[in-house]
Amino acid sequence: MSIDETIFADETQLASWCERIGSAGLRGTATPAHERIISWVEEELRAVPGMVVSTDSYSTLRWAPSPTGDLARAGALHVADDRIEIAGAVPYSKPGSRSGELVYVERARDIGPACAGRIVLRDFPDLALPYDQLLRPALDFSPDMESLRQQVWDRPALADGILHNDLLAAGEAGAAGVVFAFDVPREQVSGYFEPHKGTHYRIPAAFVGVEERDRLLPLTGATARLTVTADVEPAQTRNVFGTLPGRSAERIVLVTHTDGNTWLQENGIAALLALARYFAERPLERTLELAFTSAHLHISREGALRYAKRLDAEYDEGDIAFAFPIEHLGARELVPVAASDGTRGRELAFTGHAEPVLWAAGPSAPIRAAVSKAVADRGLERVIVTPGLGEPVPGRVPAMLSFGGLGTHFNQQLIPTTSVISGPWSLWAPYFGRSAVDIALLRRQSLACGDVVAALDQVPRAELAGGYLADRASRAAGAPVGADMVPPEVA
Repeated sequence: MSIDETIFADETQLASWCERIGSAGLRGTATPAHERIISWVEEELRAVPGMVVSTDSYSTLRWAPSPTGDLARAGALHVADDRIEIAGAVPYSKPGSRSGELVYVERARDIGPACAGRIVLRDFPDLALPYDQLLRPALDFSPDMESLRQQVWDRPALADGILHNDLLAAGEAGAAGVVFAFDVPREQVSGYFEPHKGTHYRIPAAFVGVEERDRLLPLTGATARLTVTADVEPAQTRNVFGTLPGRSAERIVLVTHTDGNTWLQENGIAALLALARYFAERPLERTLELAFTSAHLHISREGALRYAKRLDAEYDEGDIAFAFPIEHLGARELVPVAASDGTRGRELAFTGHAEPVLWAAGPSAPIRAAVSKAVADRGLERVIVTPGLGEPVPGRVPAMLSFGGLGTHFNQQLIPTTSVISGPWSLWAPYFGRSAVDIALLRRQSLACGDVVAALDQVPRAELAGGYLADRASRAAGAPVGADMVPPEVA
């Protein structure tokens, strides 16, 4: 079953919503800019006929750059008598100014006690991943993925955990600070937001671009001073829910998040608003619940995990059909190429293609079939339908834990789950603005998501659950459980 695209939100409407999100700038968790987006989402939901709106508030320790919303200016780096321009402060790094000898620590070496009292210069991790590794476990994929075999997916989207561990190690070693160096121009990563673990680190940290890296390397051994300007204080944030009652109390749950810093992160809001309007006019058999969660930029207080745990507690009561997190739609592919001016390093350029999408689907035959059909019917480009990321762990539930984003939390809690996510260079780099998003592609991806919802609406709950039922029984019997470790809020 497909939804009727003639009455679905058009590109003008979707572009307007994306403009509202992207033009808000940095929407750091629990900041005023974030709260304005949350309030706007509430207004949009209340305008949908029949929609019931509710919220779930909770506390967090907010980190906000100063000047307000401006990571690029929230810090400074001086080495000897030189001021080195930075791409921005590292989120959640410690406000203040620290000085020490500049030391370069290669990626092959750990940050350890020898870094005590020093400013560590560290290359941004190289995370090129062979497409064959992504395609090997695939359940299905769009035909155009064949052309990417023996090539690599060269993106920074997997850097979160690596940067987090570097910052923890540097803090434990007593380093004075850390400078992470990209091998692309500073302007293209100005205001870059990673890591998003929501852990407040012990030391200041900043990003620089490739030209600044080349200036810094000959200056190792000199005295450096690194400054971060940010405000840290307790604050409240909230998840927002919109519910369209169906003839059945069983719920289909659509999920995205509200904090972000680019046009991609998080434009899933536009898709959910479009789907809300559509299904308000074409009611489902089941109840549709739309969850706009908080603190994805502050994972130590992740709102999606908070919500997923609630659904897990309710699942055995028979109220949940499946969960469907949707993130980062319409992404245009950016790849690093040799610098056009012939200097060292690379620069980012659009290819004219769509950014590859991972569409994960847990062990449910109806869900997997509906996803593959929607991808084919809508002619979506560069989609990999996958059971998850990484290798399965026999005997663990779930055997494949990661769905690459918000979907992981619901899969981890053994809620039948499918999820859509991409990880382009423009995900955390606001430089690319609206040019990062292909609105026509976003619309087709949103339509495909709607097709999956419509196709699964009347499939019996037990069929939708598939292998998740056995996993839930195994968990109850004491089987090892896959744990998506929640980081501490304070290092």
